[in-house]
Amino acid sequence: MKMLIFKNMANLVVFVRTALIFLIIYLLSINSLVLRLASLMLLLVVAFLDWADGYIARAYNITSNLGGLLDTLGDRITENLLLIFFAYARIIPLFVPLVFVTRSFLADFIRYQLFCADIGTFSIHKSKLGLLFVASRPSRLLYLVFKMIIFFLAGLILTIESTMNSNFDLSVFSVNLRHVVFYVSIFVVLFNIFRFALLIYDSRLILKEKFFN
Repeated sequence: MKMLIFKNMANLVVFVRTALIFLIIYLLSINSLVLRLASLMLLLVVAFLDWADGYIARAYNITSNLGGLLDTLGDRITENLLLIFFAYARIIPLFVPLVFVTRSFLADFIRYQLFCADIGTFSIHKSKLGLLFVASRPSRLLYLVFKMIIFFLAGLILTIESTMNSNFDLSVFSVNLRHVVFYVSIFVVLFNIFRFALLIYDSRLILKEKFFN
């Protein structure tokens, strides 16, 4: 009974952090310093919850293939909605969400095939590079941190620009932040594609069995 409660709690955390994204985007869309500052705080809450659901699952040994899929689903909704919004707001280039959305559909299709074969989200990765850059906890944490840097700085740019008016110092600071977000976005896109290539490589035998036999 206790394990069931914690299992449901981990899934509830995924649901809450995913639902918060809709509120964050709504607050960022309003030209209000207070509301945009609130959205930045909520982004930090989302980052914490993203860590918390995995911690709960590991701490109480309630990890499962379904839980892994739910966690991935939450990640997909979070990153794709925010990237699309920030591209719409002209903070990041349009190709960034296009790459992420396309990659997410393809990757999740592959992971669903693995799920049907009773293979967990990251347990397919047996190659050294797959283990290091996709399945390892440091790699996933690094990936999360860089995505959160993009989201937080992009939100900060919108917050600053809602108060700039003719303030030259803030304008220069905002331009510099935009450069940082652009280059971090390029890095994350390349890392995203690299991780997807490793997923295909590590899943090649399963995919060959399902589609070519």
